[in-house]
Amino acid sequence: MSATTTAAAAAAATPPAFVASPDAPLAGAARSISESGLLVIVWVCFSVATLFATLRLTVRFRGNRFFLADDYWIMFAWLALLTMTILQTIQMPSLWYLTYLRAGRMGPDETTVYRVEQLTRWQFPIIKLFWTTLWSIKASFMTVFFRLVKPFPILRRLWYCVAVFAAIAYIGCWLSSALTCNPPGNYFKAGGCDSPREIWNQRFNVVYSTTVDITTDLMIMALPISILPSLQLDKRRKIGLGVAFSLGAIIITVAVVRMTQVIKPDDIAGVDLIELAIWGAVETSTAVIVGSLPPLKALLSRGVKKYHGSSRKKGSRYGTGGTPHGMTASRSHGDGYEPNSVSRTVMVAESIPLDTMHNQREGGIFVQRSYQTTVEFDEASSREDDEVGIIKKGRQGRVPYNNDS
Repeated sequence: MSATTTAAAAAAATPPAFVASPDAPLAGAARSISESGLLVIVWVCFSVATLFATLRLTVRFRGNRFFLADDYWIMFAWLALLTMTILQTIQMPSLWYLTYLRAGRMGPDETTVYRVEQLTRWQFPIIKLFWTTLWSIKASFMTVFFRLVKPFPILRRLWYCVAVFAAIAYIGCWLSSALTCNPPGNYFKAGGCDSPREIWNQRFNVVYSTTVDITTDLMIMALPISILPSLQLDKRRKIGLGVAFSLGAIIITVAVVRMTQVIKPDDIAGVDLIELAIWGAVETSTAVIVGSLPPLKALLSRGVKKYHGSSRKKGSRYGTGGTPHGMTASRSHGDGYEPNSVSRTVMVAESIPLDTMHNQREGGIFVQRSYQTTVEFDEASSREDDEVGIIKKGRQGRVPYNNDS
C-alpha cells in the first residue's frame, strides 16, 4: 500500500549520524512474528482453503456430474487467492526490509528507494486480489440464493438491488485505493504519498472496504433468511437453514478483527503492514472455506441418513445380512423405470400343500408359485437435501390426505 512510501520518506529523512542497531525493538505484529513465521501463516491459510474448496468441488461433481455457476465463482476465488499468496511470498524480502528500516535495525542506503517502490508495486495488486476473492465468494452465495428467491417477486427485486450494491461497493474499493495519493501517480513513488491527508486516506480505505464488505454480507444473508418464516417446515429444520444461511457471519467477524488490528492510530504509516499481510491471508482463506461449506454440509447429512438406514436394515427380516431360502434378489437400472432409479426384484417360492384336497398322506402334492416385487429408489431425490431442495419442499407444504374408505 502507499503506507510504504510514507515509511520510506521517514527513513530518507534520517540524519547522517544515525547508527543502525540490530537489536532495536520492532513495532506491531513484527514483535511476535518472524519472516518465516509470516510465510508459514500465509501458506497454511491457503492450504486449508484449498482443501475445503477441493472437497466442495469433488462433492458437487460426484453428485451432479457437472459444476454449477456458484462452483465456478469458488474456482475464481481460489485462483485469486492463489495469485495473492504467491505475490505475498514474493514481497516478503521488501516487506521485512522496510520493517527493519522503520525500526532502526538498518539504515537507508542507495537501494532503499528502489526496494520501497518495489514493495508498493506488489502491494497494489495484492489488495485488489484481496477484494476480488471476497467478492467472488459473495457472488457464489448470491448465485445460490437467486434460486431460492426467484419465485418471490419482491425478494427477486431485492436480490437485484443487492447485486448492484455489491458491484458498486467493489468498484468503490478500487477507486478509493487508486485515489489515495494526490496525484494518483505518486502511489508508486517513495515519499510521494506521505501528507497528513494521504495518511488519513489510507486509514479510510481500510474502514471503507471493511464497512461495505460487512454491509454486503448482511444484505446477502438477509435474502434467504427472510423466506424461512413462510416455509412449512419443522422448527429444527428452520434453525438448521438459518445457521446455513448465516455462515457469512464468520467472515464478518474476521473482517472486524482485521480492521481493528491493521489500523494503528499512533503509527506514522497509518497501518501495520505485517498485520495487513496476516489478516489478509486469514480473511480471504476464511471466505473460501465458508463458501465451500454448504455442499459439504449436504454430504454430511447424506452420510448420517445412510448410517441410520443401514442400522435399520440390520434388524429387518430381509436385510443385507442374508437371503432366506427360496429368495433371489437382483438390482437393475433399467426395465422401463426412471434413469436414476434402482429396481429390486424378489423371487419367492411359496409351497402350497394339497394333501387335504387329495387325501394323500405320503409324498404330498405341492404347487410352487413365484411372484415378483419391484422396489424403486430414486437416487436423484436423495440428493435433494441441500438448502435449495429443502426450500422447495417447504414451499410445497403438506398435501391433505383424504380417506374415503
